[in-house]
Amino acid sequence: MKVRPFLIAVIISTSLASTLVMAHAGAHDDDEKAVPKTCEQLADTKRYISDVAYPEVKKLKEQCAATSKKPAATSSSTPR
Repeated sequence: MKVRPFLIAVIISTSLASTLVMAHAGAHDDDEKAVPKTCEQLADTKRYISDVAYPEVKKLKEQCAATSKKPAATSSSTPR
């Protein structure tokens, strides 16, 4: 007779957990987008993921920001 309350509690907890999981399944549309590999791809937010929650995207954003801040070495003016 002590098993019945335990089974009821398990059934209730699993039904609550399943509704939370199902509610979250369609929350992100990033599944159909690819992970960018270049700075040009990172700028195209329609085709590629731009969320910094992904470690690859965060690292790429930092690299792109660092390269855009560097002065161009080829545009140095040398006196003639």
